[in-house]
Amino acid sequence: MAAGGETRVTNGLRTLTFAEAIKASSSLRKLSTGSEALDALLGGGFEEAKITEVFGPSNSGKTQLAIQATVMAATRGWRSVYVDTESTFRPERVEQIARARGIDAEAALASIYSVRAKDVQAQTAVLRKMAEDPRVSPAKLVVVDTVTKNFTLEYPGRDRMARRQGALGAYLNRVAIDAYSNRRVVLLANRVASVPRDGSSQDVDLGGITLRKFVSKSLRLRREGPDVLARVELPEAGRPVKCHLSERGFE
Repeated sequence: MAAGGETRVTNGLRTLTFAEAIKASSSLRKLSTGSEALDALLGGGFEEAKITEVFGPSNSGKTQLAIQATVMAATRGWRSVYVDTESTFRPERVEQIARARGIDAEAALASIYSVRAKDVQAQTAVLRKMAEDPRVSPAKLVVVDTVTKNFTLEYPGRDRMARRQGALGAYLNRVAIDAYSNRRVVLLANRVASVPRDGSSQDVDLGGITLRKFVSKSLRLRREGPDVLARVELPEAGRPVKCHLSERGFE
């Protein structure tokens, strides 16, 4: 904390005084998901200054929801940073969702700064870039899709689990500090792994306890034809809701 109650930037991260932290907490807003059902499930939408995880199997709608979030951010006049580790970001899908919802597609596309992060170093460097680059420093939404991919590739196997979780924890700690100090909405798309439990296999999100230490809410998605079942897993498991997935995205 800086002397005299001043805000200070250290290593690309902005620290807050206690007075600033109290003021920030009392005026946090939420970003609508664009789906009434999901907004109700999440208590109004994605929260400012906090991290929301969305996880599920392949083709369950994680990237669709992440892209939709950038469109909804554009309707608020917000800039977005989309950290793409999977090469799944599709500008044409942004345009489709925006046009289907009567939103200015060109303005939506112009509000999104997409970064291809092919390894952990590149993924981590985005935090520094957000602090230093005036094009992205005002961003109010940060999406990471998929948050754990680079960590599992660079630290594979059970023998490297401790290093993998340590690196992931250090990264998420910086993400959480940045989200809080800059009042950003952070959305992490995540993969699942199948693990044996009670004589059967069950899908769990990658990152385990390390990830969930930093997540405010965790949303599980499961595809059922043109529909998606969504359920909050954190802070406590709730009942699922059914959403329809169309050219408008989640409805």
